[in-house]
Formats: sequence, C-alpha cells, structure tokens
Amino acid sequence: MVPPMIEAASKPASPPWRRYAPIGAIALALALFFGFRLDRYVSFDLFVDSRPPLMAFIDAHFLLALGGFVGVYAALVAISAPGATFMTLAGGALFGVAYGVAGSVVAATLGACALFLAARSAIGETLVARAGPKVLHLRDKFSEHAVGYLLFLRMSPLFPFWFVNLAAALADVPFRTFLWTTALGVLPATFVFTAAGASMDEIVAGALARRDACRAAGGAVCKLDIPLSSIVTPKIFGVLVGLSLFALAPIAVRRLWAARKRLATK
Repeated sequence: MVPPMIEAASKPASPPWRRYAPIGAIALALALFFGFRLDRYVSFDLFVDSRPPLMAFIDAHFLLALGGFVGVYAALVAISAPGATFMTLAGGALFGVAYGVAGSVVAATLGACALFLAARSAIGETLVARAGPKVLHLRDKFSEHAVGYLLFLRMSPLFPFWFVNLAAALADVPFRTFLWTTALGVLPATFVFTAAGASMDEIVAGALARRDACRAAGGAVCKLDIPLSSIVTPKIFGVLVGLSLFALAPIAVRRLWAARKRLATK
C-alpha cells in the first residue's frame, strides 16, 4: 500500500491556469463592470425612480425578485465592486427588514466565499513558496485565532469587505470557519442598514429636500445624495466598533492567561 504522502506527491500538479482562472475571471468581471459603466446603475437617483415598478414586480413574483436580488448582490461582492451598502439599503426598502436581512446576509456570504476560494486557489501556494518566515509566522498566528480575528474584522465598520476576504485567504483560514464567521459577522451592520432601508421614505424625503434646495439655489449638479452619516450615527458606529472589539476578548483573555502561566513558572 502506497503511503498517502507519497501518493499525493506522485500526482501531477494542476496546471497554473486552473489555479489562476477563478481570480482572473473575477478581475475581468470587475474590469467589465467599470468598462461598461455599470457602477452608474448603483445610485439612489435611479433606485428612487425605479422603486414603484420594482415593488410591483416583487408583489407579483416575490421569490424570483428575492433570488435576483441575492444573485446581483453576491456578484457585486464576489468581484469587489462598489455597491454592497447600497444593496443592503435597497433590500430593506424593497423586501422589509426580515427578508432584507436574510437576503443580504446570504448574498454577502456567497459573494465573500467566491472571492475567498478564488484568492486562496491563486495566492495560497505562491505565498507559501515565496513568503519569508515572518510573513508565514503572521499567517500562522492569524489562523490560530481565526474565529476571533475574523469576527472582529467583519463586525468592525473600519475594514473594507474585500480586504477581509483577501486577508482570510492569505491566512489560509479553513473554509468552514470563514463561512460561518462571515455570516455571523456581517449580521449587525446588515441589520442596521436594512432597517434604515426599510424606512427609506423618511431618508429619501430629506434627500429630496436637499436636492430641491440645491436646484433652487441654481446648482449645476444636484444629485439625490444620501450621506452615510444619516444612517450610521456616531452612536450606532460606536456600537458596531464595540461589538467588533468584544470579538477579540477571548483572544486577549487567552494571551493574558498564557502570560500569567509563564510568569508563574519562572
């Protein structure tokens, strides 16, 4: 019987293009996204004008509409295109809090997993082959406390979503850990933005008033601007940061306990 290590080593290595094809497809999709100016469709102006027909379609084809929402949202996250926050708000405005939160969490998790797997396939072996001992040591430390670090990064509003996906891929985090920490970690912020989207009428009313005032003042470019500060107040921002820091508590306790044991043995 051939030992597993020898058997694995005897298998021919997969061609490089297979490892780089997924991340290459994502890069191409992102280039096409901006090349065809699809980012202009992710705007509040267009959404406010399109909301009545969208609501009519949702009333007639709810499951199809919710599936389409999840698909578009997941695709945006997978290619790291801007618009995730907008989609979360739109989910609340179109589907309400319950379905909006569920659809957004599923979409964000699916998109994040797609980017994570593509990046790990393309970068993982290269990192191991070329990285120095310090980089590998940092990767091992991250993997050792992957749950705490990932929940912290996901819950904190300070780190871009795509950055967390790539950091986890570089750290070689197990896929199962990445999956459930992503779903749980995005939940607080998703609830905040979805709830804000569910009260879209009030937010839009203020934005319309600002746009009308701009036009009355003779402004050349008066867009329907909805600043993030009108949704994420300093109090909510502080709560999200506090939750993210709470995720680091087990790591801090573990390190303090280890340090205490080292001092006790001296």
